[in-house]
Amino acid sequence: MELLRARRPGGLPVLDTVLAVVLCVLAVGGLVTGAVDEHPLVVTLPIAALSTVLVAWRTRFPLPVAALIAGMAIAQTVLANGESRSLWSLVVFLVMSYTVGAECDEGTALLGLGMTMGSQFLCQWLDHGSDYPFDALVFGGVWLFGRGTRSWRKRATYAEQHRHDLARIAVADERTRIARELHDVVAHGLSVIAVQADAAEAALQKDPGLAAAPMRAIRSSARDALGDMRQLLHVLRADEDEPVDVLAPARGIADLPRLVAEMQESGAPLTAELGRLGSLSSGTELTVYRVVQEGLTNARKHAGDVPASLRVVREDGQICIEVVNSPTGRTHVIPGDSSGLGLVGVRERALAAGGRVESGQTSDGGFRLAVWLPVHDTEEMVVP
Repeated sequence: MELLRARRPGGLPVLDTVLAVVLCVLAVGGLVTGAVDEHPLVVTLPIAALSTVLVAWRTRFPLPVAALIAGMAIAQTVLANGESRSLWSLVVFLVMSYTVGAECDEGTALLGLGMTMGSQFLCQWLDHGSDYPFDALVFGGVWLFGRGTRSWRKRATYAEQHRHDLARIAVADERTRIARELHDVVAHGLSVIAVQADAAEAALQKDPGLAAAPMRAIRSSARDALGDMRQLLHVLRADEDEPVDVLAPARGIADLPRLVAEMQESGAPLTAELGRLGSLSSGTELTVYRVVQEGLTNARKHAGDVPASLRVVREDGQICIEVVNSPTGRTHVIPGDSSGLGLVGVRERALAAGGRVESGQTSDGGFRLAVWLPVHDTEEMVVP
């Protein structure tokens, strides 16, 4: 039915065109064969044909069509042998009563109802009829049904638009999340690769044998970054019915020792205190890992090979993450990235988890990043 309504040959809906043709055949055929006794045909035949054909334009021009049909009904009552009471005439008026109710705004719909019922009452009066209650009940009831249909369509349209808006918001949020994940993965991996590439280049000029360790670090960082990116892309491409266990687990607190070891193996003078954090939700674990990763990456990227410290502990019902680096030594600093997007991502992650962030220079000219993340009741458990 929706496809039929959507198709508009010559600009007219298919259903309206078919209805008009059927009514025209019934009306004209009944008059020509004598099945409908309405005379003279020179008056009733053109009125019947025009009244039924106009139904094809009912949704495009509801009020003008209703006015023309009402006027022709009055003309037939005056010029012919009384009011038309044939089936086609009743159907046409029922259709137009519904149409003005369903297709017009409140004021226009009331005007259309007034013309339709007014013409019927006038025809009754001219023909000395007494079916006023019947006309009011039938045509008024159909008009109310049309108003109800219009109201339902409006609610359905609003609900559909609201669903699309929610979908667009969800897509935007998901794009932001994926962009943040990709930034964290790529920024960390490339920072390690760039530093190790510099070290490997320096080693090749002095002692090629010393380049083996930096090259291993480059290979390891590249593989880890590629693995994380593949997992993100796999999530994007996965079907809704695909089992979750085919995906690798998200990064978490169990990956922190390896992250620290990678930074230390890359030449960063890093000291770390990793406390026992207990049981956390997967979302909180990922947030902790990404905040630590971004903090260490920023320290290495903007300060170079200077002493830095990492502290991740659980205290007072919160996860405390602190990254502090000494004043910059400007050794092996990665150029061309001072956008500050890393700290923006850290702040977004912390706020999304209900936490808070502090960042700024220390008294000795270094830099400190501190993040506190709340531990919700569902994550609480006794740590042995």
